[in-house]
Amino acid sequence: MSDNDVALPRLIDPANSTFAANPYPTYATIRDRAALYRQAGDPLWYVTRYADVHAIFRDKRFGSTFLHRYSPEQLNLPHNIPRWRDPRWTDFQAFERWDMLALEPPAHTQLRRLVLEAFTPRAVARMQDDISQRARTLLAPWREVGRIDIVNDYAQYFSLGIICDLIGVNPADRDTIKALSDAVVTMYEPAASDAQQATANQAARTFAEYLRQVISLRRRSPADDMMSALLMAHIDGIHMSDDQIVSTAMVLLMAGHEATVNATANGIWAFLSHPDEWQRLRSGAVSARSACEEILRYDSPLQSFERWVLDEGVEWAGVSLPVGSRVALVLGSANRDPRRWQDADRFDVGRGDANHMSFGGGIHFCIGAPLARLELACTLTELVRTQAELTGTDVATRTPMYQFRGFQRLEIALAPEP
Repeated sequence: MSDNDVALPRLIDPANSTFAANPYPTYATIRDRAALYRQAGDPLWYVTRYADVHAIFRDKRFGSTFLHRYSPEQLNLPHNIPRWRDPRWTDFQAFERWDMLALEPPAHTQLRRLVLEAFTPRAVARMQDDISQRARTLLAPWREVGRIDIVNDYAQYFSLGIICDLIGVNPADRDTIKALSDAVVTMYEPAASDAQQATANQAARTFAEYLRQVISLRRRSPADDMMSALLMAHIDGIHMSDDQIVSTAMVLLMAGHEATVNATANGIWAFLSHPDEWQRLRSGAVSARSACEEILRYDSPLQSFERWVLDEGVEWAGVSLPVGSRVALVLGSANRDPRRWQDADRFDVGRGDANHMSFGGGIHFCIGAPLARLELACTLTELVRTQAELTGTDVATRTPMYQFRGFQRLEIALAPEP
Protein backbone atom coordinates (compact mmCIF):
# COMPACT_ATOMS: atom_id res chain seq x y z
CA MET A 1 0.00 0.00 0.00
CA SER A 2 1.28 3.45 -0.93
CA ASP A 3 1.71 6.18 1.67
CA ASN A 4 -0.87 8.07 -0.38
CA ASP A 5 -3.56 5.54 0.53
CA VAL A 6 -3.58 6.79 4.11
CA ALA A 7 -5.57 9.89 5.05
CA LEU A 8 -3.01 12.51 6.08
CA PRO A 9 -3.39 15.48 8.47
CA ARG A 10 -5.94 18.12 7.50
CA LEU A 11 -3.99 20.97 5.94
CA ILE A 12 -6.40 22.37 3.33
CA ASP A 13 -9.15 24.19 5.22
CA PRO A 14 -11.14 26.63 3.05
CA ALA A 15 -13.18 27.76 6.06
CA ASN A 16 -10.01 28.91 7.84
CA SER A 17 -9.43 32.59 7.08
CA THR A 18 -5.68 32.30 7.64
CA PHE A 19 -5.40 29.49 5.10
CA ALA A 20 -7.66 31.23 2.59
CA ALA A 21 -5.66 34.47 2.86
CA ASN A 22 -2.44 32.71 1.84
CA PRO A 23 -2.74 29.04 0.84
CA TYR A 24 0.61 28.89 -0.95
CA PRO A 25 2.84 27.72 1.94
CA THR A 26 0.37 24.90 2.59
CA TYR A 27 0.42 23.93 -1.06
CA ALA A 28 4.22 23.70 -0.92
CA THR A 29 4.03 21.33 2.04
CA ILE A 30 1.53 19.09 0.26
CA ARG A 31 3.43 19.09 -3.05
CA ASP A 32 6.51 17.84 -1.25
CA ARG A 33 4.58 15.22 0.69
CA ALA A 34 2.55 13.38 -1.95
CA ALA A 35 1.45 13.47 -5.59
CA LEU A 36 -2.10 12.77 -4.41
CA TYR A 37 -3.12 14.07 -1.02
CA ARG A 38 -6.17 12.93 0.92
CA GLN A 39 -6.77 14.44 4.32
CA ALA A 40 -8.77 13.17 7.26
CA GLY A 41 -12.52 13.78 7.02
CA ASP A 42 -12.38 14.91 3.39
CA PRO A 43 -13.54 12.82 0.37
CA LEU A 44 -11.34 14.68 -2.10
CA TRP A 45 -7.98 13.65 -3.49
CA TYR A 46 -5.94 16.84 -3.92
CA VAL A 47 -3.66 17.05 -6.96
CA THR A 48 -1.12 19.80 -6.42
CA ARG A 49 1.78 19.20 -8.82
CA TYR A 50 1.81 20.86 -12.24
CA ALA A 51 2.48 17.75 -14.34
CA ASP A 52 -0.37 15.84 -12.71
CA VAL A 53 -2.88 18.70 -12.96
CA HIS A 54 -1.94 19.27 -16.60
CA ALA A 55 -2.30 15.58 -17.42
CA ILE A 56 -5.61 14.95 -15.61
CA PHE A 57 -7.26 17.90 -17.37
CA ARG A 58 -6.59 16.04 -20.63
CA ASP A 59 -7.31 12.49 -19.41
CA LYS A 60 -10.73 11.25 -20.59
CA ARG A 61 -10.95 8.86 -17.66
CA PHE A 62 -11.73 11.95 -15.55
CA GLY A 63 -14.78 14.13 -16.11
CA SER A 64 -16.37 17.30 -14.79
CA THR A 65 -19.52 15.26 -14.12
CA PHE A 66 -20.51 11.62 -13.85
CA LEU A 67 -24.21 12.04 -14.63
CA HIS A 68 -23.82 11.29 -18.34
CA ARG A 69 -22.70 7.77 -17.38
CA TYR A 70 -23.86 6.96 -13.86
CA SER A 71 -26.54 7.76 -11.33
CA PRO A 72 -25.56 8.67 -7.75
CA GLU A 73 -27.05 5.32 -6.67
CA GLN A 74 -24.77 3.39 -9.03
CA LEU A 75 -21.77 5.03 -7.40
CA ASN A 76 -23.23 4.68 -3.89
CA LEU A 77 -23.23 8.46 -3.54
CA PRO A 78 -25.74 10.54 -1.59
CA HIS A 79 -27.89 12.78 -3.79
CA ASN A 80 -26.27 15.88 -2.31
CA ILE A 81 -22.68 14.94 -3.21
CA PRO A 82 -21.52 17.45 -4.27
CA ARG A 83 -23.69 19.94 -2.41
CA TRP A 84 -25.25 21.53 -5.48
CA ARG A 85 -26.99 18.22 -6.29
CA ASP A 86 -28.82 18.47 -2.98
CA PRO A 87 -32.59 18.07 -3.74
CA ARG A 88 -33.21 21.41 -2.03
CA TRP A 89 -31.36 23.34 -4.71
CA THR A 90 -33.42 22.59 -7.83
CA ASP A 91 -33.00 26.04 -9.37
CA PHE A 92 -29.22 25.82 -9.22
CA GLN A 93 -29.43 22.32 -10.70
CA ALA A 94 -31.50 23.63 -13.60
CA PHE A 95 -28.69 26.10 -14.35
CA GLU A 96 -25.97 23.49 -13.97
CA ARG A 97 -27.79 21.04 -16.26
CA TRP A 98 -26.46 22.96 -19.28
CA ASP A 99 -23.43 24.64 -17.71
CA MET A 100 -20.60 24.09 -20.20
CA LEU A 101 -18.11 23.71 -17.36
CA ALA A 102 -20.15 20.82 -15.96
CA LEU A 103 -20.83 18.98 -19.22
CA GLU A 104 -19.00 16.23 -21.06
CA PRO A 105 -19.17 15.30 -24.77
CA PRO A 106 -21.24 15.19 -26.87
CA ALA A 107 -23.39 17.88 -25.19
CA HIS A 108 -20.32 19.92 -24.22
CA THR A 109 -18.88 19.78 -27.74
CA GLN A 110 -22.07 21.08 -29.32
CA LEU A 111 -22.56 23.97 -26.90
CA ARG A 112 -18.92 25.03 -27.05
CA ARG A 113 -18.96 25.11 -30.85
CA LEU A 114 -21.94 27.44 -30.79
CA VAL A 115 -20.28 30.09 -28.62
CA LEU A 116 -16.62 29.71 -29.55
CA GLU A 117 -16.73 32.05 -32.54
CA ALA A 118 -17.31 35.12 -30.35
CA PHE A 119 -14.17 34.40 -28.33
CA THR A 120 -11.59 33.48 -30.95
CA PRO A 121 -8.37 35.51 -30.70
CA ARG A 122 -9.22 37.25 -33.99
CA ALA A 123 -12.71 38.22 -32.82
CA VAL A 124 -11.37 39.49 -29.50
CA ALA A 125 -8.56 41.46 -31.17
CA ARG A 126 -11.20 43.51 -32.98
CA MET A 127 -12.40 44.69 -29.57
CA GLN A 128 -9.05 46.11 -28.45
CA ASP A 129 -9.66 49.78 -29.28
CA ASP A 130 -13.03 49.75 -27.54
CA ILE A 131 -11.64 48.00 -24.46
CA SER A 132 -8.69 50.41 -24.22
CA GLN A 133 -11.05 53.37 -24.43
CA ARG A 134 -13.26 51.89 -21.70
CA ALA A 135 -10.26 51.61 -19.40
CA ARG A 136 -9.28 55.24 -20.00
CA THR A 137 -12.85 56.52 -19.58
CA LEU A 138 -13.43 54.66 -16.31
CA LEU A 139 -10.16 55.84 -14.75
CA ALA A 140 -10.45 59.47 -15.90
CA PRO A 141 -12.86 60.88 -13.25
CA TRP A 142 -10.85 59.32 -10.44
CA ARG A 143 -7.63 61.01 -11.50
CA GLU A 144 -8.86 64.30 -10.02
CA VAL A 145 -9.82 62.47 -6.81
CA GLY A 146 -6.29 61.08 -6.61
CA ARG A 147 -7.23 57.54 -5.59
CA ILE A 148 -9.43 54.68 -6.77
CA ASP A 149 -10.72 51.38 -5.44
CA ILE A 150 -9.50 49.22 -8.29
CA VAL A 151 -12.14 46.56 -7.52
CA ASN A 152 -15.38 48.49 -7.01
CA ASP A 153 -14.69 51.76 -8.83
CA TYR A 154 -13.00 50.22 -11.84
CA ALA A 155 -12.69 46.45 -12.44
CA GLN A 156 -16.30 45.54 -11.75
CA TYR A 157 -17.63 48.18 -14.15
CA PHE A 158 -14.91 47.52 -16.72
CA SER A 159 -15.14 43.75 -17.03
CA LEU A 160 -18.86 43.37 -16.41
CA GLY A 161 -19.64 46.14 -18.87
CA ILE A 162 -17.68 44.41 -21.61
CA ILE A 163 -19.30 41.00 -21.15
CA CYS A 164 -22.79 42.48 -20.73
CA ASP A 165 -22.46 44.41 -23.99
CA LEU A 166 -21.11 41.33 -25.74
CA ILE A 167 -24.05 39.19 -24.65
CA GLY A 168 -26.72 41.86 -24.96
CA VAL A 169 -27.66 42.76 -21.40
CA ASN A 170 -29.10 46.21 -20.69
CA PRO A 171 -26.30 48.42 -19.27
CA ALA A 172 -28.72 49.67 -16.61
CA ASP A 173 -28.96 46.12 -15.22
CA ARG A 174 -25.26 45.57 -14.61
CA ASP A 175 -25.48 46.04 -10.84
CA THR A 176 -28.25 43.45 -10.75
CA ILE A 177 -26.15 41.02 -12.78
CA LYS A 178 -23.18 41.52 -10.46
CA ALA A 179 -25.25 40.88 -7.32
CA LEU A 180 -26.79 37.74 -8.80
CA SER A 181 -23.42 36.48 -10.03
CA ASP A 182 -21.77 37.04 -6.66
CA ALA A 183 -24.55 35.08 -4.96
CA VAL A 184 -24.61 32.16 -7.40
CA VAL A 185 -20.86 31.46 -7.32
CA THR A 186 -20.86 31.01 -3.54
CA MET A 187 -22.35 27.57 -4.20
CA TYR A 188 -18.91 26.48 -5.40
CA GLU A 189 -17.13 27.46 -2.19
CA PRO A 190 -15.96 24.28 -0.39
CA ALA A 191 -17.13 25.64 2.97
CA ALA A 192 -20.43 27.23 1.84
CA SER A 193 -23.08 27.18 4.57
CA ASP A 194 -26.69 26.08 4.08
CA ALA A 195 -27.71 29.74 4.18
CA GLN A 196 -25.23 30.63 1.43
CA GLN A 197 -26.40 27.70 -0.68
CA ALA A 198 -30.03 28.73 -0.26
CA THR A 199 -29.12 32.26 -1.36
CA ALA A 200 -27.23 30.87 -4.35
CA ASN A 201 -30.22 28.75 -5.33
CA GLN A 202 -32.59 31.73 -5.15
CA ALA A 203 -30.13 33.86 -7.15
CA ALA A 204 -29.96 31.16 -9.84
CA ARG A 205 -33.76 31.30 -10.11
CA THR A 206 -33.84 35.09 -10.35
CA PHE A 207 -30.95 35.11 -12.84
CA ALA A 208 -32.72 32.59 -15.07
CA GLU A 209 -35.98 34.56 -14.95
CA TYR A 210 -34.11 37.71 -15.94
CA LEU A 211 -32.40 36.02 -18.89
CA ARG A 212 -35.65 34.54 -20.14
CA GLN A 213 -36.94 38.09 -20.42
CA VAL A 214 -33.84 39.00 -22.45
CA ILE A 215 -34.45 35.96 -24.69
CA SER A 216 -38.04 37.05 -25.25
CA LEU A 217 -36.89 40.56 -26.14
CA ARG A 218 -34.27 39.30 -28.60
CA ARG A 219 -36.78 37.02 -30.30
CA ARG A 220 -38.92 40.08 -30.97
CA SER A 221 -36.02 42.45 -31.71
CA PRO A 222 -32.74 40.72 -32.71
CA ALA A 223 -29.55 42.75 -32.27
CA ASP A 224 -25.83 42.44 -32.96
CA ASP A 225 -25.07 40.54 -29.74
CA MET A 226 -24.42 37.02 -28.55
CA MET A 227 -27.93 36.43 -27.20
CA SER A 228 -29.36 37.00 -30.67
CA ALA A 229 -26.65 34.82 -32.17
CA LEU A 230 -27.40 31.97 -29.73
CA LEU A 231 -31.08 32.13 -30.64
CA MET A 232 -30.24 31.77 -34.32
CA ALA A 233 -27.38 29.27 -33.95
CA HIS A 234 -27.87 25.62 -34.81
CA ILE A 235 -25.95 22.45 -35.43
CA ASP A 236 -27.33 20.10 -38.08
CA GLY A 237 -30.59 22.06 -37.99
CA ILE A 238 -31.04 21.73 -34.22
CA HIS A 239 -31.33 25.00 -32.30
CA MET A 240 -30.40 25.54 -28.68
CA SER A 241 -33.25 25.29 -26.20
CA ASP A 242 -34.10 28.22 -23.94
CA ASP A 243 -32.72 26.25 -20.98
CA GLN A 244 -29.41 25.81 -22.79
CA ILE A 245 -29.25 29.49 -23.72
CA VAL A 246 -30.04 30.57 -20.15
CA SER A 247 -27.29 28.39 -18.66
CA THR A 248 -24.77 29.42 -21.32
CA ALA A 249 -25.48 33.12 -20.81
CA MET A 250 -25.22 32.73 -17.03
CA VAL A 251 -21.84 31.01 -17.31
CA LEU A 252 -20.51 33.67 -19.66
CA LEU A 253 -21.77 36.54 -17.53
CA MET A 254 -20.36 35.07 -14.32
CA ALA A 255 -17.09 33.61 -15.56
CA GLY A 256 -16.69 36.52 -17.95
CA HIS A 257 -16.20 39.02 -15.18
CA GLU A 258 -15.53 37.29 -11.83
CA ALA A 259 -12.15 35.86 -12.79
CA THR A 260 -11.02 39.00 -14.61
CA VAL A 261 -11.94 41.27 -11.70
CA ASN A 262 -10.04 39.02 -9.31
CA ALA A 263 -7.04 38.70 -11.62
CA THR A 264 -6.90 42.50 -11.96
CA ALA A 265 -6.90 43.03 -8.20
CA ASN A 266 -4.44 40.19 -7.57
CA GLY A 267 -2.13 41.65 -10.20
CA ILE A 268 -2.25 45.17 -8.78
CA TRP A 269 -1.54 43.74 -5.32
CA ALA A 270 1.45 41.82 -6.67
CA PHE A 271 2.86 44.99 -8.22
CA LEU A 272 2.29 46.94 -4.99
CA SER A 273 4.32 44.26 -3.21
CA HIS A 274 7.02 44.22 -5.92
CA PRO A 275 7.67 47.83 -7.04
CA ASP A 276 10.74 46.83 -9.05
CA GLU A 277 8.52 44.70 -11.26
CA TRP A 278 6.29 47.70 -11.92
CA GLN A 279 9.32 49.62 -13.11
CA ARG A 280 10.25 46.80 -15.49
CA LEU A 281 6.76 47.06 -16.97
CA ARG A 282 6.76 50.86 -17.09
CA SER A 283 10.18 51.07 -18.71
CA GLY A 284 9.03 48.85 -21.55
CA ALA A 285 11.52 46.15 -20.65
CA VAL A 286 8.54 43.82 -20.21
CA SER A 287 5.29 43.89 -22.17
CA ALA A 288 1.84 44.09 -20.61
CA ARG A 289 1.02 40.75 -22.24
CA SER A 290 3.98 39.10 -20.53
CA ALA A 291 3.01 40.64 -17.19
CA CYS A 292 -0.54 39.31 -17.56
CA GLU A 293 0.67 35.73 -17.81
CA GLU A 294 2.75 36.12 -14.67
CA ILE A 295 -0.15 37.69 -12.76
CA LEU A 296 -2.34 34.72 -13.68
CA ARG A 297 0.35 32.23 -12.74
CA TYR A 298 1.49 33.87 -9.53
CA ASP A 299 -1.90 34.36 -7.86
CA SER A 300 -4.61 32.43 -9.68
CA PRO A 301 -8.10 33.95 -9.46
CA LEU A 302 -9.57 30.44 -9.39
CA GLN A 303 -7.88 28.03 -7.03
CA SER A 304 -9.20 24.60 -8.05
CA PHE A 305 -11.41 22.50 -10.32
CA GLU A 306 -12.91 19.16 -9.35
CA ARG A 307 -13.00 16.05 -11.53
CA TRP A 308 -14.71 12.65 -11.16
CA VAL A 309 -13.10 9.29 -11.92
CA LEU A 310 -15.26 7.74 -14.66
CA ASP A 311 -13.48 4.50 -15.60
CA GLU A 312 -12.56 1.31 -13.80
CA GLY A 313 -8.93 0.56 -13.14
CA VAL A 314 -7.66 4.14 -12.84
CA GLU A 315 -4.36 4.36 -11.00
CA TRP A 316 -2.49 7.62 -10.46
CA ALA A 317 0.91 8.00 -8.80
CA GLY A 318 0.59 4.49 -7.43
CA VAL A 319 -2.87 5.11 -5.97
CA SER A 320 -5.93 3.16 -7.10
CA LEU A 321 -8.88 5.52 -7.69
CA PRO A 322 -12.26 3.74 -7.86
CA VAL A 323 -15.03 4.97 -10.14
CA GLY A 324 -16.79 7.86 -8.42
CA SER A 325 -13.66 9.17 -6.69
CA ARG A 326 -13.33 12.96 -6.70
CA VAL A 327 -10.08 14.78 -7.33
CA ALA A 328 -9.41 18.47 -6.82
CA LEU A 329 -7.01 19.91 -9.36
CA VAL A 330 -5.39 22.69 -7.34
CA LEU A 331 -4.52 25.30 -9.94
CA GLY A 332 -2.99 27.71 -7.45
CA SER A 333 -0.55 25.04 -6.35
CA ALA A 334 0.27 23.77 -9.84
CA ASN A 335 1.15 27.33 -10.83
CA ARG A 336 3.72 27.52 -8.03
CA ASP A 337 5.29 24.10 -8.58
CA PRO A 338 9.10 24.45 -8.62
CA ARG A 339 9.25 21.30 -10.75
CA ARG A 340 7.79 23.43 -13.55
CA TRP A 341 9.04 26.97 -12.80
CA GLN A 342 12.38 28.10 -11.46
CA ASP A 343 11.99 30.18 -8.31
CA ALA A 344 8.24 29.59 -8.57
CA ASP A 345 7.28 31.73 -5.55
CA ARG A 346 8.88 34.83 -7.10
CA PHE A 347 6.76 37.35 -9.00
CA ASP A 348 8.70 37.84 -12.24
CA VAL A 349 6.81 39.74 -14.94
CA GLY A 350 9.45 38.85 -17.51
CA ARG A 351 8.67 35.17 -17.20
CA GLY A 352 5.85 35.46 -19.76
CA ASP A 353 4.96 31.77 -19.65
CA ALA A 354 1.40 31.21 -20.87
CA ASN A 355 1.36 27.53 -19.90
CA HIS A 356 0.02 28.11 -16.41
CA MET A 357 -3.14 26.33 -15.28
CA SER A 358 -5.30 29.37 -14.44
CA PHE A 359 -7.53 28.84 -17.48
CA GLY A 360 -7.86 25.10 -16.90
CA GLY A 361 -7.04 22.69 -19.68
CA GLY A 362 -8.26 20.09 -22.12
CA ILE A 363 -11.76 20.38 -23.54
CA HIS A 364 -12.77 22.73 -20.71
CA PHE A 365 -10.00 25.27 -21.30
CA CYS A 366 -11.54 28.69 -20.56
CA ILE A 367 -13.38 29.87 -23.65
CA GLY A 368 -12.98 33.50 -22.58
CA ALA A 369 -9.20 33.36 -22.09
CA PRO A 370 -8.38 35.67 -25.05
CA LEU A 371 -10.82 38.30 -23.76
CA ALA A 372 -9.57 38.03 -20.16
CA ARG A 373 -5.98 38.48 -21.31
CA LEU A 374 -6.86 41.52 -23.41
CA GLU A 375 -8.83 43.18 -20.61
CA LEU A 376 -5.97 42.72 -18.14
CA ALA A 377 -3.37 43.98 -20.64
CA CYS A 378 -5.44 47.09 -21.46
CA THR A 379 -5.80 47.91 -17.76
CA LEU A 380 -2.05 47.63 -17.17
CA THR A 381 -1.27 49.68 -20.28
CA GLU A 382 -3.56 52.50 -19.18
CA LEU A 383 -2.12 52.57 -15.64
CA VAL A 384 1.46 52.43 -16.87
CA ARG A 385 0.79 55.49 -19.00
CA THR A 386 0.54 57.79 -15.93
CA GLN A 387 1.73 55.89 -12.86
CA ALA A 388 5.44 56.46 -12.38
CA GLU A 389 5.04 54.39 -9.23
CA LEU A 390 2.16 52.20 -8.14
CA THR A 391 1.23 53.19 -4.60
CA GLY A 392 -1.44 51.69 -2.37
CA THR A 393 -3.40 53.29 0.43
CA ASP A 394 -4.40 51.64 3.69
CA VAL A 395 -7.52 50.13 2.06
CA ALA A 396 -6.91 46.51 1.08
CA THR A 397 -9.31 43.72 2.04
CA ARG A 398 -9.18 40.25 0.55
CA THR A 399 -12.39 38.36 -0.10
CA PRO A 400 -13.04 35.82 2.66
CA MET A 401 -13.52 33.07 0.06
CA TYR A 402 -10.99 30.44 -0.93
CA GLN A 403 -12.11 29.18 -4.33
CA PHE A 404 -12.49 32.59 -5.98
CA ARG A 405 -9.39 34.45 -4.87
CA GLY A 406 -9.42 38.21 -5.03
CA PHE A 407 -10.14 41.40 -3.09
CA GLN A 408 -13.27 43.03 -1.73
CA ARG A 409 -11.52 46.39 -1.83
CA LEU A 410 -8.09 47.50 -3.05
CA GLU A 411 -7.33 51.20 -3.25
CA ILE A 412 -4.40 52.79 -5.07
CA ALA A 413 -3.23 56.36 -5.56
CA LEU A 414 -4.06 57.62 -9.03
CA ALA A 415 -2.01 60.25 -10.83
CA PRO A 416 -3.65 63.01 -12.93
CA GLU A 417 -3.19 63.22 -16.67
CA PRO A 418 0.29 64.56 -17.54
